[in-house]
Amino acid sequence: MANLSLTRVNQKLAQAKLLISGLDEDSLKLIHRNALLEASAFHLVCAYQHYVREIAETYGLKHAIGLKDETDLMKAFEAAKKHPAEAEELVALRLNASSWLARLQNYYDSLWQVPKSVSPHATEGLINLVDVDKVVIRVTIGLIQEWHSEFVALVLRQRETSAEF
Repeated sequence: MANLSLTRVNQKLAQAKLLISGLDEDSLKLIHRNALLEASAFHLVCAYQHYVREIAETYGLKHAIGLKDETDLMKAFEAAKKHPAEAEELVALRLNASSWLARLQNYYDSLWQVPKSVSPHATEGLINLVDVDKVVIRVTIGLIQEWHSEFVALVLRQRETSAEF
């Protein structure tokens, strides 16, 4: 089963890289740029969820398929009375608001927020509009590329470390 999660991690990382490679951000239309950013974030978050499962599978934890994030992973390790450094590093990354993982997850979560309309008093007599292109978190293709690189480096380093045991 670990091979399946490992394959899915690699696949999602490759898909994200394909979306963000060789682009001139300034030449993209806003809708195309936003589509690339959002799709890339989706693939990175998906890769992360599969990576959490990969770690659990590597250590032979039960119910790895149901794990979604580092909190679930830590609970599974605690139940097995294990404390691997890989899971602890993921928790530390998520808790650090300036880390690539926390920023990626915040951006991804922001995509699910309901758009807020303008106050009815400010637009009295006008048609209420909702700015669906307004993103609370400023993300660029360069930033997504940075997150991708950091994630790939983490996966390669942690896989190498766990292979030594």
